[in-house]
Amino acid sequence: MIDYRKYFAGKEQLCKELELLHEKKYRVKELLTNRNMPSFVVEFSGLPRTGKSSSVDKIYEFFKQANIDVVKTTGPAQIIKDTMTKEERLKLSNIEFNDMTLEISRRELEQNLEKHPTIILQDRGVIDNYFWYQMMYNRGDIDRETYKQILNGLYDDLKLIDELYIMEADPEIIIMRDYINQIYLEDRKKTTYEGVSELQIAIFNFIKYLPNEYVRKVFRLDTSCINEVMTSIILASRMLDKIEDRLVRTK
Repeated sequence: MIDYRKYFAGKEQLCKELELLHEKKYRVKELLTNRNMPSFVVEFSGLPRTGKSSSVDKIYEFFKQANIDVVKTTGPAQIIKDTMTKEERLKLSNIEFNDMTLEISRRELEQNLEKHPTIILQDRGVIDNYFWYQMMYNRGDIDRETYKQILNGLYDDLKLIDELYIMEADPEIIIMRDYINQIYLEDRKKTTYEGVSELQIAIFNFIKYLPNEYVRKVFRLDTSCINEVMTSIILASRMLDKIEDRLVRTK
C-alpha cells in the first residue's frame, strides 16, 4: 500500500480509526475463509438526512475492497418510481403505498438471500416500513385490529434481520442538512419539523413495544454531532464485531 498517512495531516485520529477498522476487517476476513456462515443481514433505517444511504455506500465499498462478498438491495421507493407512472403512484393511498414497499423490500431481501452472499445491506429495507405503519396508527389512519395484524408480519420479518440500525438526529439539524445539501430555497414539503418529529415519535413507539428478544438487534445512532465518515466507521465497526462474534460461536 502507498503511504496514505500523508493525506491525513491534521487528521491523525481519523487515520488511526481507519487503520484499526482495516485491521479488524482483515481479521474477520481470515475467520470467514475457514467458516461457513449464513448471510449477515443489516438494515439501515430511521430519519431522513441522518447518513443512511451514504453509510450503505461507504460500508459496501469498505467490504468490497477486501473481496468480501457483499450486496446492497435496491430501495423499494426507487423500484416503484422505475415501474409506475407518477399518475399511478398518486392514486395509491398511504397504506397501499406502504404495503407495496413492504412487499418489494421482502422480495428484494429474499432474492438476495438465495444468492448466499456474506453480507446483505438494506437501505430503508423491510423493517423501515413498519415505522410508517406505526405513524399511520398514531394518526388514527389504521385501526387497532389492522395494526395488530400488521405486527404479526413484523415478527416474521425481524427473524430475517441480524442488525437493525436506526439512525436519528435532532429535527432542526435534519432540516439544516436538507437545506445545505440542495440548491433550492423554497419551503420543504417533506423534510419539515412536524414531519420529522412525527416519524421520530413513531420510531420511539415502535421500539418501545418490541419484544425483548428483538431489542438486541436494534442499534440506535444519533448522528446530530458526527459526520458521514464517522457514522460509517461506527456502524462498520459494530458490524465486524457482530460477525466476528457469530464466527467465534460457530467454531
